[in-house]
Amino acid sequence: MTRTTVSILIMAISSFAGLFLGALLNDAVGGMILLALISGIACIIHALESRGR
Repeated sequence: MTRTTVSILIMAISSFAGLFLGALLNDAVGGMILLALISGIACIIHALESRGR
């Protein structure tokens, strides 16, 4: 439960940062999607690796 909440918070924070990063590149929504996707995949990989221990 807490792992899911932390993952969602990480994705929300990174998408907020992506808003500003994308705004610098004139594509705010694209930056949000890109950073949320990258952090989401990282959270999935971390969850799978920690599950095997």
